[in-house]
Amino acid sequence: MTALSDEELVALYQERGGPPAGTPYANELFQRHYARVSLWCFRIAGDRDRATDLAQEVFVKAWGHLAHFRSDAKFSTWLFAIARNHCFNALKSRARTAEDAVESDILDVLGIQAAGFDTALERAEMLDVARQMMARELTPVEARVMALHFVEDLPLATISRLLRMENASGAKAYVVSARRKLKVAVDRWMTKGRGGERNV
Repeated sequence: MTALSDEELVALYQERGGPPAGTPYANELFQRHYARVSLWCFRIAGDRDRATDLAQEVFVKAWGHLAHFRSDAKFSTWLFAIARNHCFNALKSRARTAEDAVESDILDVLGIQAAGFDTALERAEMLDVARQMMARELTPVEARVMALHFVEDLPLATISRLLRMENASGAKAYVVSARRKLKVAVDRWMTKGRGGERNV
């Protein structure tokens, strides 16, 4: 069985109609990929027990969809897409998930008071201005850290591990730098009287 490719094992699993006849093929896939999936989950979660739980959940989810796996795809790519989505969603579900709270954070980063807007349209326009400022003023790393932290709700420690940052402050240093740059941009924009929002 070890001579078979991942995709061949999946095909045999599907031909046998899933468990119990196809279970040996699924078990072989599990043995091949569990360590790497578990390591990925640890990089995201930062906790071994949580990573173990996440890895098991990833395989449960994968096995639930294994019958629908298409042979023209690479199994490892498919599996790690499931792992990435599941880990990020699990972390986000533990943090704030309300869209208004996330949007308020984006505006708060820029020092703009979200509660001061009179209409939903004005709020949406300000969010667009905020995103333009972030895209224009920040380095790619700063922008990615800010997006992962304030939009994806990932903790700074998780972002530091995910991006393999070796500096002492990790992702926090990029947040501090980004906030400083954005404050200057907001002050400049406010001095203009909030005019020309589309050309920040």
